[in-house]
Amino acid sequence: MNKKQLIVTSILLSLMLILAITQGFFKENFEQVILMDQGISGFKEYKIYKDKYIVSFPSEWSVTEKESKEDQYVSYRLDFKDKNSKITGLLQVINTNEDLNVFAENDLNNQYLEYYNSEVVPFKNPNNSGVLVQYETSVKNGYEFKNECYYLNLGEGKTVKILFNLKTKDYKDNVKTIINTIISSIKTS
Repeated sequence: MNKKQLIVTSILLSLMLILAITQGFFKENFEQVILMDQGISGFKEYKIYKDKYIVSFPSEWSVTEKESKEDQYVSYRLDFKDKNSKITGLLQVINTNEDLNVFAENDLNNQYLEYYNSEVVPFKNPNNSGVLVQYETSVKNGYEFKNECYYLNLGEGKTVKILFNLKTKDYKDNVKTIINTIISSIKTS
């Protein structure tokens, strides 16, 4: 390699490094802008199931906790909805040792609403991984919903199921940022 090629290569590598560093900065700020655009100023942490796990929801959302008996199939339930009821859902801590993929498939097949366009896929984010089930439903009033249900194995025979119901007419791609932020917040305390 001659001197000219070495200089050009060094400049290109330096520019790639600068680009990689600034990309992380802009991605973080871009997510903050999306959250603010959706009227979310911050997140509130909730300690769930005997304070063993933590999940964060937007501060503006309505969250209702319901604890069940330890020996029941669902040992903990939390209902949530945004201030405009465009996003509703639930979080459950379920007592099961079943494989997540099998459990997610069975849960989808056993629901009481008719569903269509279903897809079961693995997901992974920086803080956790599991199974994502996406499907659509419609109800008698003519409302159609996009549903995203996440399953996370927390060990000790506990699985977290978190279901988001979004009205199809209100669904926007930036809603994924809100959902990803909530799912990423789930952890052991």
